Amino acid sequence: MRAAVPGTIAIAMLLAGCTPPAKPETQAPQWGRGSNAETAPPPPAAQPQAIPSVPLDTRADGQPYGSATARPTDQTTPAQRAEAEAAAATAGMPATPQTRTSFSCDNGETVEVRFFPEQGIAVLVRGGQNTELQGEPVASGFKYSNGQTTIQGKGDTLDLNVGMMATAKCTAKA
Repeated sequence: MRAAVPGTIAIAMLLAGCTPPAKPETQAPQWGRGSNAETAPPPPAAQPQAIPSVPLDTRADGQPYGSATARPTDQTTPAQRAEAEAAAATAGMPATPQTRTSFSCDNGETVEVRFFPEQGIAVLVRGGQNTELQGEPVASGFKYSNGQTTIQGKGDTLDLNVGMMATAKCTAKA
């Protein structure tokens, strides 16, 4: 008869639901010589590093991506606010602060932008489609992009760039 291969035994034990025997514990390395040798000191316990709390709408240097006054005028209606609060309550979460503004663009489009300052994002609503954009640092005003789509502006004006499309100049509706 042939001797069993160690790998075959391990596979058989695994299939049978057995666990391999535990390895014997090894003795800690010792410093010095002879029977009076001391064991190595235990390594220092790793201390968790505190991560500074930075609001999501701020740059790494702590400055905001753009001031709240640089964003367009909030046009969120009471009905829209109530709808958002009801949805949050249904989900068991607090309502996320947001502002909404509708823009008329020189290419004939009407778009809406929803700004979520605590998350550092904006959602562009264009042609019934929602596009999430991440905040980017600017000296003044605001800028949000996902690489393909970019909105940038200050106050009630907005430049809209989508792919290879020519930049559309937009103004907040009154």
